Amino acid sequence: MSARQKIAAGVCALLLIGVGLWLNREALMLAYLGGKVDKRTLAEQQTLIEPYLHVFAPTSGSPPYPAIVQFHGCAGYRPDFMEMWAKVGVEQGYVVIAVDSSGPRGLDREASLAQVCTGKALIGQERAGDIAAALSLVAAREDVDPEKIVAAGWSHGAWSLMDYMALSAADKNPPSLTGNTRPVDPAGVILFYPYCGDGSWSHINRWKTAASIIAFVGGKDTIVDGALCRSQFQEMARDGTPVDLVYYPDADHIFDDVGLVGGEFEHFYDPETAADATDRYRIFLQIIKDHQ
Repeated sequence: MSARQKIAAGVCALLLIGVGLWLNREALMLAYLGGKVDKRTLAEQQTLIEPYLHVFAPTSGSPPYPAIVQFHGCAGYRPDFMEMWAKVGVEQGYVVIAVDSSGPRGLDREASLAQVCTGKALIGQERAGDIAAALSLVAAREDVDPEKIVAAGWSHGAWSLMDYMALSAADKNPPSLTGNTRPVDPAGVILFYPYCGDGSWSHINRWKTAASIIAFVGGKDTIVDGALCRSQFQEMARDGTPVDLVYYPDADHIFDDVGLVGGEFEHFYDPETAADATDRYRIFLQIIKDHQ
């Protein structure tokens, strides 16, 4: 090895050490934050959220049904938006359960915007406890096929869902849960414009799963770093996790929210992109439903 090659190798080694130290520091910080959240058993977490589950019955088929569990964004549970997507699911023969994570914590829209959207409360790893509780409750329903559960998240809900999957892949509980919790692995995962940056376990652990995944990412997202998410999903796909990455170069955040029309954030909504995402959503659900 020449002197130049030795120097280059040394620089690469230092860079790798630096990256490792940074990721380790991030993991330590997440562990510290996780130690400060309220702790519950899985049963207690189920009791917390069960009154805030909104159930939508399928319009076709017979039990046991496939199921979709929906997780809203940081601004809280918005009935019109969640019901809009639930309608797509029930028309495909799914029972849909939309989870309100803000209600049981007494967070209205204003408080959610001020605390959850700013990362001051209920960050992804903590809310992953809601996901564990909701998935286990849904899997235990007599009218649900536990082998055909799809978890769908929007923005903060997608971040929380990815943290749940990353922690599960590392054989770790969400920090809000105590005891030995056996996670429910969904058959499908749907992610709309997730947060993938610092403070997320998916940023630290490139998790692997047998679940089918479809991720919708906007190239002009002004809320989260779409390019970073795109890179992470591409890396996961190279590592063997089946990720269908749908990248919309000109889409912003919440591009699918028709409820924004006529308001201050109307410019986020893109009807063509929303229609395409809805079609892909339906196809994904059909594939999961038909899988033997």
